[in-house]
Amino acid sequence: MILFLAILILSRVGVAFGADTAPNGLQNFFLGTSNVNNANINQVLALLVGPAGPPGAAGIAGRDGFSGLNGVVGMPGAPGPVGQIGAPGPAGVPGPAGAPGPAGAPGPAGAPGPAGPAGTGSGGTLGYTGGTVGLTGCATNVTIDITRKFTSSGFRLQAIVVGGIPAGCIGQDLLIYATDKTADTVKCTTAVTAAGSITVSKDSTCVIDGTNTPVTNFFWLSGATGTTISNLDPAIGVEIAE
Repeated sequence: MILFLAILILSRVGVAFGADTAPNGLQNFFLGTSNVNNANINQVLALLVGPAGPPGAAGIAGRDGFSGLNGVVGMPGAPGPVGQIGAPGPAGVPGPAGAPGPAGAPGPAGAPGPAGPAGTGSGGTLGYTGGTVGLTGCATNVTIDITRKFTSSGFRLQAIVVGGIPAGCIGQDLLIYATDKTADTVKCTTAVTAAGSITVSKDSTCVIDGTNTPVTNFFWLSGATGTTISNLDPAIGVEIAE
């Protein structure tokens, strides 16, 4: 008890204790005397707080706690910056060829080509007065004559007769070229089927030379048909060709 009071005195804490003549009495330095039989039997021990003492030594660390639960998933982060453009990739495999396009418009006509080689047939010209013409090929010389038909409008061309055709020309074509000076040059073709003479007339196949347009009125047929002799060019061409 003495030791305890000494400690309190040294720590600047005062305690007063006294006895009352009343039985069961409690005396407090601050609250006065009270009886233990009273309803309020709590007694207060008054302490005067002195200056703070120095900090105590650190205590021993406690045991580790339990592992916590997984936290809530956080919100998505903000989009990152746009990356740099990558290098171009390699070229792809070529695709299949497309369907051919429509044909283009025809181009302009080209320049005339060089003259072709000489034909294998024979040819010559003779005025319509008649006579003999020299040829090369299957025939050397042939005769040419024309026949005329007199009409009310003058003489008309009736036929052109070619004679002296040898047997070596059979199977070839006899070509006659005659020109109406008021129209076109006409080419008449007749097949050589026998040696001797061939008459080219209204029954022969005739076309305008260069265009192959059929001609049906070059020779006299009836009335005033056929080419007028005065309009006929004196130069008549003859050719025997395969």
